[in-house]
Amino acid sequence: MKSMSSILTLAAACAVCMPSVAQEAAKTKSVAELESEVRALEARVRLLSAAAADVAELMSRSAEIWSRALAGQATKVEDPAKPAPKTKTGVAKAAAPPAPRPAEPPAVVVGTVRGKVSVPKGEPIAYAYVENVFAPPVRGKTVVIDQKDKNFVPSWAVIRRGTTVEFPNHDNIYHNVFSHSPGNSFDLGLYNSGSPAKTHAFQSPGSVDVYCNIHPSMAASVLVVPNDLFAKVQADGTFVIENVPSGQRKIVAWSPGTAASTQWVELKGGATATVELTLAHKSAVHQNKEGRAYGSYQ
Repeated sequence: MKSMSSILTLAAACAVCMPSVAQEAAKTKSVAELESEVRALEARVRLLSAAAADVAELMSRSAEIWSRALAGQATKVEDPAKPAPKTKTGVAKAAAPPAPRPAEPPAVVVGTVRGKVSVPKGEPIAYAYVENVFAPPVRGKTVVIDQKDKNFVPSWAVIRRGTTVEFPNHDNIYHNVFSHSPGNSFDLGLYNSGSPAKTHAFQSPGSVDVYCNIHPSMAASVLVVPNDLFAKVQADGTFVIENVPSGQRKIVAWSPGTAASTQWVELKGGATATVELTLAHKSAVHQNKEGRAYGSYQ
């Protein structure tokens, strides 16, 4: 009986404690749930912010597509002097009402981007371009970069996306042109002056480093621009790009021996945005196409 009484006493004490423990657990769970919700909301805010530029770009694309569609549409107009066609009964058939014309798309609002680029000494050229404006790739365009005396001639090129570059070998020794640049990786294999020139079509925008797998001193740089919104940087470092669709725009500066420099601007319709970009030399040391150091052969 005494043992049973002790058990009942302990059970009663536990019953008193249980509500307090349960309340504390519920409070802890509530705080954890709130923290999880806050983290989820923060993640959504970051995603929405990153998507803002994409939304502006999609609106620009839609306006361009509408413009092309309307430009190619021929509207058929009935001649009012022409008699209405007759039916089998001889009664003139009333002409159908003209189809309603599609609504005019909103006009693409554009502005101007001006800027200045600090270019390191020794660079032969520099360009600036707008990266995040959609344009279809060019077709049927070919540019030639020769291989002469163990050099690429010229050592740089600026091309539109979709352009094919031809790499003829004028040396009687073998060369192996390749690149590991993201989006434009290729390997043309071994060939010499007795072989037909090999080519590569560049489909992704950006800077492309081109090398020879046999001769480490051979190097070229190709800038692939995504649209016609690009300009050569003048001797004083200035450039102007006109007719840029309004919105958040990514401006990129490039020269053959440097890493690209970028800056975002908010461009309003009819306005001018100004940027300042600085280019810095990149390392000339590179590996062969297998990702290893070059051997002693030249």
